[in-house]
Amino acid sequence: MEIHYSSSKDEKIFTNQRLIVKQYGRIAKSLMNRLSELRVANSLDEVPEVPPPRRHKLTGNYAGCWGICLSKNERMIIEPFGIFDIEDLKTIKEVKIIGIEDYH
Repeated sequence: MEIHYSSSKDEKIFTNQRLIVKQYGRIAKSLMNRLSELRVANSLDEVPEVPPPRRHKLTGNYAGCWGICLSKNERMIIEPFGIFDIEDLKTIKEVKIIGIEDYH
C-alpha cells in the first residue's frame, strides 16, 4: 500500500528508524511494525481487525478515518487517499497518516 504523510516533517520521521525511536520512544518498535504492515499490504482490507494492529473505523472528529493500535492508548490515525470506495476496503490502496495520538 502506498503511504502519504500529513506533512514533510512527518514523512521525514516516519521514514527514518532513528527518528522514530527519538520521537516516539516506548512505542517506536510497535510503530515501525505497523508501518511495515501498511507498506506490505495491498489494501486496507489486509490490515487485520484483531490485535496487535486492530484496525478499527473511527467516528466523531475522525469520521472517515481508521485507527491502528500502537499501545494500550496510542493509535496511528490514517485516512484513505486517492480513488476508493469507502464501503469496500479492498479499493483503499493508498492511505495518509494523520498522526499518532491518544484520542480516548
